[in-house]
Amino acid sequence: MAVESMLSKPRLYYETGLKNQYHQAAEEYYESLGKKGNLDKAANASHVAAYNAALAELEAAKKKLGKAKAGKGWAIAGIIVSFIAAVILIVVGAMNASKSWWLILIGAAVAVAGILLIVLVRTRIKNAVAIAQKEVEEKEAKAKAALEVCYSDMAGLNALLDDAMPMRVMEAVTPIIDLDPTFTPARLCHLMDAFGMGEEDDPDTSVEGVLSGHIQGNPFVLEKVFRHEVVDKTYTGTLVITWTTTHRDSKGNTYTQTHTQTLTATAVHPAPSYWHETRLIFGSEVAPNLHFTRNPSGMSGASERQRNKFVKDRVKTLDRLEKDAIQHGGAFTKLGNDEFDAYWGADNRDNEVEYRVMFTPLAQTNELDLIKNPEPYGDDFVMVKDGMLTSIASRHSQDFDYYRTADFFEHFDFEAGKKNFVEYCDAFIRGLYFDLAPIMSIPLYQLHKPRDYIYGNSYGCNTTSFEHEVMINRLDRSVFMPDEADPDLPLLLKQAGARAVGGSDQVRVRSRSYHTTPMVDYIPVMGGDGRWHDVPVHWTQYDEVSMQTNVAVVDSGKNRSQWSHSSLDGVKKYLSDRGFHFERGLFAFWLGAKGSLTAADGDAIASSLRKE
Repeated sequence: MAVESMLSKPRLYYETGLKNQYHQAAEEYYESLGKKGNLDKAANASHVAAYNAALAELEAAKKKLGKAKAGKGWAIAGIIVSFIAAVILIVVGAMNASKSWWLILIGAAVAVAGILLIVLVRTRIKNAVAIAQKEVEEKEAKAKAALEVCYSDMAGLNALLDDAMPMRVMEAVTPIIDLDPTFTPARLCHLMDAFGMGEEDDPDTSVEGVLSGHIQGNPFVLEKVFRHEVVDKTYTGTLVITWTTTHRDSKGNTYTQTHTQTLTATAVHPAPSYWHETRLIFGSEVAPNLHFTRNPSGMSGASERQRNKFVKDRVKTLDRLEKDAIQHGGAFTKLGNDEFDAYWGADNRDNEVEYRVMFTPLAQTNELDLIKNPEPYGDDFVMVKDGMLTSIASRHSQDFDYYRTADFFEHFDFEAGKKNFVEYCDAFIRGLYFDLAPIMSIPLYQLHKPRDYIYGNSYGCNTTSFEHEVMINRLDRSVFMPDEADPDLPLLLKQAGARAVGGSDQVRVRSRSYHTTPMVDYIPVMGGDGRWHDVPVHWTQYDEVSMQTNVAVVDSGKNRSQWSHSSLDGVKKYLSDRGFHFERGLFAFWLGAKGSLTAADGDAIASSLRKE
């Protein structure tokens, strides 16, 4: 791979080369799994066709059953209508039998028709429904058997599926991007010790996904964080009032008029708010004293005329900033590239020398190419430079799940499974690449390799707090549900402390939610009738509830295929009936009534799981 091309023109190089290479690499990877899994593609295609045919037969049988049941329904409706009609006709005829005797005869005939329908429903129609139901059951069994054959074909391939496959595809094409199977203490400590990154210790956050790696030795982490805060929520209530007024017309006659009015009132009360945020954090020693924030220009999809006007207006603003800096002893000066200054922003930068070291003419050209071109995402990212840490939060990454486990790729149809896998890899790599693209557009970031870092195993746990929270969020949530918590509200799970117990980690989990109580405020509002009316405003009172419990997290050192052949005999005595979870080599389980582990327990668990 031409690394120079990737570093000098990352967006263009992706569109003209990497995009197709990634796609082809994903196809080849899946094909290789088929070969390793001894898949007979022709046989699978034949079996899938047989399954699809069985499904078609099943759908036809279901339609036939539906028609039979509909016929039965109409017949029952006919029975009901006929007996009601018969009763009405006979009663009306009996009231004047001398003149309306014929109504009695018609009523009797209708009743006979209803009786015949009953006989029909209990015999012929019943048999038709039973036959159709039996056919559906037979077709379902046939389709299930055909599906099992397809899954049997794919068993070898599905057993080889692994959580890290999209990462391997990306690394195969772009080896300068190195992705980690898990976010290790070594990687976290590098980011913390060398670049000043902190742990995600805000009690109102919970890490639900994490992915780490490095570019030319410069570490990064992509995290998906669930966030919570209490905000003021406005509730609205209405009340309809009516009143009458008396008037006199021109002739002296009086009349009344009714008026209707809808009164509206609002009340403000605290309520929880939740959202997800995905961001990439990159560590580099380049421009260590520089801080700034740049936001999207808002010009994605704009016309040339709108772009030109945007640049002219921004240049005027930048001229004023520069003039104010000169008059008041500030340091802001334009770069001299009006187009870049306009689109890039970063007006709050605090070190002009380091800013110019970062944004060389080539870096400016790269960033403009990235943010002006609408494909694939355009200018959709926020960049924050905070000393030696640079974070990217893009709009496209907020809506994508980078943390799919291998189960997502299991399939019974080789071709459909391949399509699903390749499409996900394309989206995964495109999204991650263009989160990294604003960073890779600055050549100095990649050309400057960080000083050697030696991890001293001083973290205190075998697995990072980020991975602890990811695994906690994968467990059965009922384990962490506080008493009286509203089950319809999200549950915020936070590591409240962890320690290594031998080769395992014991993690204290604090779970928080709310008990909800319906409430009503009565707000006085003046009506058009000149009177005050109490308008009811319904709102919800949120009272926080929480609990703490312990979870164990262990790095098994195994991939999914190795794990599938593992025995849990050595850890069964530690497991409860509330389940456990395995992904990316990590194993987590609720400690249940036992509550805690000793160092000997932790070593025994780790040893048992890592045993071949």
